[in-house]
Amino acid sequence: MSRRYYQRGHLVEVEQLDEVIAVKIGWDTLGTEAAEVEAALGSSAHEEVREAGVDDETSEAFARANWVFVRPNPQTREAFTTGEEIPGTEATGNVIRRSNGRIGIATDVLTVQLQPTFSEEEAERELESVGLTVVNKLRFAENLYEVRATASDALAASVDLHDNDHFVFAEPSLIEHVPGRFRPSGARYAQQWQWRNTGTGGGTPDADVHIESAWDRTFGTGMRVAVIDNGFDTEHPDLAPGLDPLSGFFDDTGGVVFVQGTSGMPDNNHGTFCAGMVGARHNNGAGGTGAAPECSLMLLACLKDQVGTQTTLARAVAYAAVPSTEVLGVTPDSGADILVSSLGPNGADWDLTSTLELALEFAATNGRQGKGLAIFWAASNGKNADVTKDEVVSHPDVIAVVRSTNQDREDNAARGPEVELIAPGVNVFSTKSGGGYGTSTGTSFAAPCAAGCAALALSVNPHLKRDQLREVMHESADKVGGPEVQYDAAGHNDDYGFGRVNASRAVALADGMTP
Repeated sequence: MSRRYYQRGHLVEVEQLDEVIAVKIGWDTLGTEAAEVEAALGSSAHEEVREAGVDDETSEAFARANWVFVRPNPQTREAFTTGEEIPGTEATGNVIRRSNGRIGIATDVLTVQLQPTFSEEEAERELESVGLTVVNKLRFAENLYEVRATASDALAASVDLHDNDHFVFAEPSLIEHVPGRFRPSGARYAQQWQWRNTGTGGGTPDADVHIESAWDRTFGTGMRVAVIDNGFDTEHPDLAPGLDPLSGFFDDTGGVVFVQGTSGMPDNNHGTFCAGMVGARHNNGAGGTGAAPECSLMLLACLKDQVGTQTTLARAVAYAAVPSTEVLGVTPDSGADILVSSLGPNGADWDLTSTLELALEFAATNGRQGKGLAIFWAASNGKNADVTKDEVVSHPDVIAVVRSTNQDREDNAARGPEVELIAPGVNVFSTKSGGGYGTSTGTSFAAPCAAGCAALALSVNPHLKRDQLREVMHESADKVGGPEVQYDAAGHNDDYGFGRVNASRAVALADGMTP
C-alpha cells in the first residue's frame, strides 16, 4: 500500500506493509514473552517484516525497545483503526518502508512548526482547531511543537496540513533504528597508536594525530565536550572523574523526558568507547587516555535501544548547545564547547527531518553564547558510500569525519565532497563498559578523536568562533594517503577530506589566530 508524507518540503512516497502493525509493549506487561503479546493481538508478522528487507540487527533493536510486529486480529484491527487504546500496549503504528530500504514506524506523533507571527497562545489554539494535542513544546525554534494527531496517523496529518498556510511544516516523527557507527574488531593493541604510532603492529611511524606535543601546551582544561550516544558507563574509572554535572539522558518511560544527571543513565559500550576517545582521564594508573584528558565530559544519552525519533536526537543537540532548552534556569554559558555524535545507520542513506535540521542550525548559531558550536559527526562506514546520501552528516553545519588506519590510509568508509576530516578509527584503543578497555573499529571512533583534538585547539583560544575553529582543523590537517592521492586546489580529497587531523598544528594555529 502506497502512502505519502512531507519532509523538508518534499513529498515522500513510501510503502506501507499491508496487514502489519507495530505495537510497543506497555510497561505494565513487560516481562511477558513477545510471543504471548503477539498471540493476544493477532499473530507474529516477523516473516513479513523480514521479507520487507529488515535485517536481524534492526529487528533485534526494535525488540529491545519493546516493539513487536503483528498481523492484527479483528479486535486489534478495530481498536487500531478507531484509535482506541489497546490493553497492554504503550503505542502503535503503521510500518513503512522508504525508498532507501529503511524501515520506520509511523505513529500518531508528528512535529510541526507554525508561522512566527503567531503568539504562543494563538499557536496552541490553532493546533487545537486542527485536531492536534501538544506533547512537547520544543524551545530551540519558534512555535515548534511535538504533537499528537487525534483523528489520523502522522502520515495523513502531514499531508492534510501541508497546504495550511498557518504551518511552516508538519512532519511525522518516525520511529527508526539509529545505531552507532562502528564495526566489531577482535584485534587488540597494547597501546593507543592513534596518539603515538611507533610503527608496531604493521603501522607506519607517525601515522597518528601528533598529540603529544599538543599536550605540552594543553590537556583541554576548561572545555566542555558533549558526546551524544545511546548510553555510557558513567562509573568507568577513566570517565567518572571527568563527568560534567549537566550530563543527562532522555527517558522514554511513558513519554520522552530529559533527566539531568547520571543516576539511571543507560549503559552502552559504543558510547563508552566514544567518550573515552574524547576525554578518558590521564595519570591515574588506569587504562589509556583520551585526546583531551582534562576536558569536562557532557554525556548525553538518547535512543537507548537504538530506536526512536529524530525529534529526540534534535532535543539532545539543542540541549548540548543551550541547556535551558530542556532545563529552565540554567546559565547561558553552560553549554558545550564542542559536540560530537557517532549515531546513524551504517548504510549512507539517512533522511534529515526539518526538526533535526532546525536543531543543528540552532546549535551551530547559538552555541557558546553566539560564537557557534562546532558539530562533529561520524560519516557512514559503508564501503565507499556516497556521503551526500546521508543528509545529517552532509548538513552544512556538520563536520563529517571518516576513519584512517595506522598506515595513514583511508579505510573505505563514506566518501564525497562533504567529508571534511579523517582521523584514526581502525583498531583504536579506548574505554569499554564494565570498567574495561579494548580496541574497536569505525568512523564512530574517528569522530570523537577529531573532536577531542579540536577541544585542545579551542582551549588555547576559547574566543574563536565556530567557523574559525573549523578553518583551523582544515588548515592544520596533514595531506596523507601517499603520492597517488590527489587533493584539489582547495586542499580537499573525497576520501581524506582536508586531511588527517594534526593536534599539534591545530593548537599552534589556533593559538596564533585573532578571534
